[in-house]
Amino acid sequence: MSSSKNIFIAIIVSCLLSSLITFEICKHYYKSSANLYSIDTSKFAIGSGNCDYKVTLIEGYKYIRPILSAEKEEQSPSLSILKTNIINKIDEFKKAGILQSASVYLRVFPKGDWISINDTETYYPGSIIKVAGLLTYLRMDEANPGILNKKLSFDSPQEFIPNQTYNSQQIQLGKSYTIKELLKYMIAYSDNNATYLLNKNVDMKMFQKLFTEINIPLKDIQNGNIKLDVAHCSQLLKVIYNSAFLSVDHSEFAAELLAQCDFKEGMVKGLPPNTVIAHKFGEMGDATTRQLHETGIIYLNNSSYLLTIMTKGYAIDKLPSVIADITAMTYAEMTKK
Repeated sequence: MSSSKNIFIAIIVSCLLSSLITFEICKHYYKSSANLYSIDTSKFAIGSGNCDYKVTLIEGYKYIRPILSAEKEEQSPSLSILKTNIINKIDEFKKAGILQSASVYLRVFPKGDWISINDTETYYPGSIIKVAGLLTYLRMDEANPGILNKKLSFDSPQEFIPNQTYNSQQIQLGKSYTIKELLKYMIAYSDNNATYLLNKNVDMKMFQKLFTEINIPLKDIQNGNIKLDVAHCSQLLKVIYNSAFLSVDHSEFAAELLAQCDFKEGMVKGLPPNTVIAHKFGEMGDATTRQLHETGIIYLNNSSYLLTIMTKGYAIDKLPSVIADITAMTYAEMTKK
């Protein structure tokens, strides 16, 4: 009887402690202003460790405040050697005359460890911004189910469609395609024809609101082109992986399209054959500077990680090797554990 009584008391004490911790977390959470994008939590002592997390909220709702992400504020000491090695590799490419600059962001799921290199420099994301178009159309489908089955006809375009160095499959003039098919062409094959047709029919207000909702500031816009730093570029894939912006089914569909991306010159070359990766590349440039970027989620047996590499150089055909080498270095470190 005494033993049963002790067990009962232990259970009650455990419940009270759990309730107290939950109360303290909720108290700090609800203190923040309704208009803030993010809140800084205090140090919550749970078990034997302390940790500081930055909680980012989705803005724009009256009665709810969805959590976009909760991430460690400080870069991870456990990844400091990898960070140093990547910086040294970037310096080697600069000395070789291949690179002007490069930025790298790495986040390990689900632990939340991360590092960032040269994170204040901004770049033209190029075709990576097509991921924002994908997110917008999937949000449109959530608002009006069935829109992905709507057919659009690709007639003679009235505006200029930019060329790109790395081409793949393209939609054909005079043919009709469902929006779902066009999204695959845009993401898996980075087809600018499909992108043009989708851009003509997108809900532009919803597209612009997307950046506010997922906490990507659009301050640096030149000639209608968006510029992003490496962390904000990474946000596009992060919200898909976390299913923080779309429904689970739409997030899974978005990741499935990214996993069909057929660009093989960058990250894929730095990974062992048959490694699963959901990724998107983008290129941009002029007569003096070329940019090539890639962002991807690499799936391991027991975990996964998000890696974004953004580069500026002198020749577009030299930049894929930079991305491949940094990807290989990161993969070697991630598979040590």
